[in-house]
Amino acid sequence: MKELNKQVEEVEFLKDKSSSGKIRDWSGKKKRNLKLSEIYMMIKESYRKLHSEKFNRFLNREERCRMCASVLIYKRDKKGKRTLHQANFCQLRLCPVCNWRRSLKIFSQVSKIIQAIEEDKEHAYLFLTLTQKNVNADGLNQMLDEMMKAWHRFLGYKKVKDVVKGSYRGLEITYDKNPIITKKMYQEKKDYYQKLGLKVGDKNPNFDMYHPHFHVLIVVRKGYFTSKEYLSHEAWRELWAKAMRLDYLPQVNIKKVKGNTAEAVAEVAKYSAKDSDYVIEKDLDLSMNVVETLDYALQGRRLVSFSGIMKEWHKKLNLDDTEDGDLVHIETDRDEELESEMTLETYAWNVGYMNYVRV
Repeated sequence: MKELNKQVEEVEFLKDKSSSGKIRDWSGKKKRNLKLSEIYMMIKESYRKLHSEKFNRFLNREERCRMCASVLIYKRDKKGKRTLHQANFCQLRLCPVCNWRRSLKIFSQVSKIIQAIEEDKEHAYLFLTLTQKNVNADGLNQMLDEMMKAWHRFLGYKKVKDVVKGSYRGLEITYDKNPIITKKMYQEKKDYYQKLGLKVGDKNPNFDMYHPHFHVLIVVRKGYFTSKEYLSHEAWRELWAKAMRLDYLPQVNIKKVKGNTAEAVAEVAKYSAKDSDYVIEKDLDLSMNVVETLDYALQGRRLVSFSGIMKEWHKKLNLDDTEDGDLVHIETDRDEELESEMTLETYAWNVGYMNYVRV
């Protein structure tokens, strides 16, 4: 036993920190990644039994997901500064590791763009959330098609063009996995449930439904809020309803970004889908259905986009493709050149320790 404890003590686990000192939870993300790989395997096996052509699709997904981020190689200089140098990322849209890295990358890129825009001190910002009614699995693809087309129509309206000098738009899809209304759900949407005459413990009317929506950061001129171009909350709702060709006014949340823009940037940098919504360990059959639905719905789509002055600065700053580019070198504090004398540190995922171990 003493010998075993000594071996454990000699093992060096990965401890990676951001420039602010925050611990990066690589092991937590990798564990979620492996759960997703298991779900892909279950979907794959279900299609093997049916002799379906879909078997190969999910065979590929399972293998790529399982091997994702299995090895991380860092560079460290004489001063102890360390940067991620190489890693094998699967780039799957649902992978918890890759989604986390994309979110960090989006935060970094949008922050850089805003920093460049703010040099002239001529602009202000709005945070906008564009929604519509929830849909079931069968209607998700069509809804996403309509939303993408609506976004382009929306930006083309004169009232919007007069206001929006640039924008970042990100898609997020949430899934309601709760069959009954929990206390937490009721507290968060008390007015909504009371309006429907529902209480804690009642059947959830949105169970097994998907809620796709856009998070948008909009650049406006500084005098917008007192100008004739100013749009009321109701006007934004009407414009989005028109773009979506809806016969009702959807919920649209809008607020002025005050002071530090970091909070708004963090909001738009959210994952396209939260892994807690589709890696449902208590109901793996439900997980299989949700993962397959989202896997097909997100395939081949541009989930984020820039327009106007934000698109121009993305190009001027020579930033990498936001979605499908490099997921290794992603953060502002990691872009500087390290000293010439460097050492390499390699960490590999160890299934015994369920953690990254230096090799």
